[in-house]
Amino acid sequence: MNTESLKRHGEASKSGFASLEKVIEHCCSSCGLCVSLCPKEAIEMKETIPTLIGECNSCGFCYQGCPRSFFPLSKVKERYFGAEQTELEKRVGCFVDRFTARSLVDEIFEKGANGGTATGLTYYLLENKIVDAVLHLGSIHEDNYICCHGKAIISTRPEDTLKGCKSKYQLSPVLHDLKKVSSYERFAVVGLSCHVAALRKLQIMKDDQEMRKTFPGLAKVAEDLVRNLTFVIGINCFSNTRHGAIDKIYQKLGVREEDVIKHAENTKKTLYQLLNEGKNFLWYVQDGFMTRDGVFHPFSYTDFFEEAVSMGCMVCPSFIVCKEADVSIGVTASDITVREFGYNSVFVRNPQLNEVFKSMVRDGKLLRRPMWDTRGKYLRKIVERVLPSKDTMGFREYAETGKWKPSRESRGSSSSAQSGRSGKILGLQRLLLIQTVKRKIMYQPAVKALQESGKFLTEML
Repeated sequence: MNTESLKRHGEASKSGFASLEKVIEHCCSSCGLCVSLCPKEAIEMKETIPTLIGECNSCGFCYQGCPRSFFPLSKVKERYFGAEQTELEKRVGCFVDRFTARSLVDEIFEKGANGGTATGLTYYLLENKIVDAVLHLGSIHEDNYICCHGKAIISTRPEDTLKGCKSKYQLSPVLHDLKKVSSYERFAVVGLSCHVAALRKLQIMKDDQEMRKTFPGLAKVAEDLVRNLTFVIGINCFSNTRHGAIDKIYQKLGVREEDVIKHAENTKKTLYQLLNEGKNFLWYVQDGFMTRDGVFHPFSYTDFFEEAVSMGCMVCPSFIVCKEADVSIGVTASDITVREFGYNSVFVRNPQLNEVFKSMVRDGKLLRRPMWDTRGKYLRKIVERVLPSKDTMGFREYAETGKWKPSRESRGSSSSAQSGRSGKILGLQRLLLIQTVKRKIMYQPAVKALQESGKFLTEML
């Protein structure tokens, strides 16, 4: 690792929260870790944006620990899962097993999002006393079937994990409660790639001698926060929306949240069975709301740039699969046929957690099937080869003016790629293609725009 870079970041952190503000401008992922790191409790998340509400003592912990100031990727790979050898490992990370799965517990499958595997796993971990607590994301409006307003919750009983069912399509600072859950003897955290990166960076700060020497104060804080962290459970993510974005979309479409019964893959088992006539996997994962009156309201997030797009998501170096997590659970690559719906894709990296999954299968808690590998393999490679990397979303304009100016070409392009509307590329191949779309249409142009505009950009070490 570049020792000079570490020293430079150490110097930069001496201005305290002022140094973090440079990260917040375009690179913040709203993970919430800075709240847990501040010894003065002077940082608060306001509309998912870190905000100084008290006196800063210039300790620099918020900048030093932030996963978007700099990220010790080489040390994370070395410390956890090793070098990625094959082409597939370079795309999805090293793994000890991969498969598709769904919960066999009716209540979990009924309430959970597309398969309920993540909820089933956390339920099983608590039920069998493998962990004592789980920090994850719940819903503010618990009475609504689908709520995109998330709040961090700590579950200590199996049944409590049901409050964390379903995806929430907004940035959520789960880790602002890391200090609360750290008091448990063994705990797990469920989060997106940004949350996982923050936790791994803290673990490296705690364990790596070079990092401890450079950042001794933060190393002590990290010791307290992640000493008892047992499992890091990653939820795969293409991108997320800014605070309040879903409400604005509801308003423009004339939809009330309490009436929504389907949003992308969020729908329950009985509703799926009711609506399944003539529908396939691609219909269930496409963006859009269905309301109680049976009306489907399609939309594309690219039609709501000003409301929805977060630059922090655009510069996220994780392409859907959370490669640093002990297990990555998602929807993309979960399809096992065109007509069947209700599974998750699962990439397991932690051997101990792999044994947990095997136990879940033996105990009748989880249905496991092979991942659909080859549908459209050669077509996918052709599309990846001809897909250009260019700024159709207006990143350069946003970096320089703070306003989005997308081209017509961008309208619906990312949503179309996510849904894979043709159906010719599915399963694992669909995942790989969408990774390429995100890299070429979002990540690379966004990074280039920040570099050319002289803006702060996360350094990968």
